[in-house]
Amino acid sequence: MMKNANPSIMFIAGEPSGDAHASAVVGAIKARCPSADIWGIGGPKMQSAGFNSVLPFAKFNRMGYVEVLSHLPFFIGAKKKLLKMMAGARRPDVLVCVDYSGFNMPMMKEARDMGIPVVWYIAPMVWAWKRKRAAVLGALASHIAVIFPFEAQYFSPYAAPVTFVGNPLTESLPPVGDAAKKFPGLNGFRLAIAPGSRPQEIKNMLNIMIDAACMLKTKFPTIKISVSRFSGFNESLFCRAKDAGLEIFGGPLETLFRRSDLALVTSGTATLEAALLGVPTVAAYRTSQISYAIYKKFVTLNHISLPNIVAGKPIIPECVQGDVNPKKLYCEAERLISIPQRWEETARNLSALRAQLGEKKPSKELANIIFSFLST
Repeated sequence: MMKNANPSIMFIAGEPSGDAHASAVVGAIKARCPSADIWGIGGPKMQSAGFNSVLPFAKFNRMGYVEVLSHLPFFIGAKKKLLKMMAGARRPDVLVCVDYSGFNMPMMKEARDMGIPVVWYIAPMVWAWKRKRAAVLGALASHIAVIFPFEAQYFSPYAAPVTFVGNPLTESLPPVGDAAKKFPGLNGFRLAIAPGSRPQEIKNMLNIMIDAACMLKTKFPTIKISVSRFSGFNESLFCRAKDAGLEIFGGPLETLFRRSDLALVTSGTATLEAALLGVPTVAAYRTSQISYAIYKKFVTLNHISLPNIVAGKPIIPECVQGDVNPKKLYCEAERLISIPQRWEETARNLSALRAQLGEKKPSKELANIIFSFLST
């Protein structure tokens, strides 16, 4: 039995991937308790599932030290407003922090001081860097829900219960079927460009990816090229793609990947999405020199893309920082197109990832954890 027939459940998800992953959780909560007041920070997908966002979502979607610092007054004001709401009539019965650790870690501490239980969904990558965050999270969170099987061990020494709830992409993306995919041939071959879901990612990556794609088009004239445009972004960011005669695709990234044979993708959740859909991918990551210098000092990983991290070996090519240039991207993609055996081997390796991630449904698993804090 719930303590309150109309529970207040607060979420903070400050970026598109968190919005997408948390939307299924919001839907699962609403299915069990339609009267629940689910509110906080979230994007259009969460809102369509019944979520009430109290501040503009787009302004939270910032990445990197320099970008966040330049918008610091907004984040300070947002924190003050949220804390005032939490301490007032809308006090949540539970706070769900969805990734976004730079903002959510301080919010978790404040909630803890108020006596509000905190469920953390999609833990910081303490297995990659900032190991001390595991101790902070383990001390302050009421429950930690991780999305990769290997993550639980990093939190097990601490007080907070930790549960592997499954990966949201295995829940949202149905299996693609045949693991023994054959190279599709050049007639009708489709290349997808996914430059990212943040404006600064697009500014850093898109033109480089377009130049690489145009080089591929010169060598392989029959290939068709589409550029993903995240909804809400100004079309002016994509003028170069239009001028190059490339298709601007405004639909779901899943739809674009499903119809593609190869992808150039900015490293992040999208690389794992492409992988689970069986699309051989070239992953690329570039940030400011300051941010990269900081990352290099702390990051201990051998790989930067999620498919390679989950697999524990390089199954897709990666281009990082100085290697993110048209020629390098072209060369990596060209090898996958020119050598069908390489493309097919990559596709086989990608098909094994789903088994490694399992088939748990995190929306239901996480809803169960949240409701455990609402019951008497």
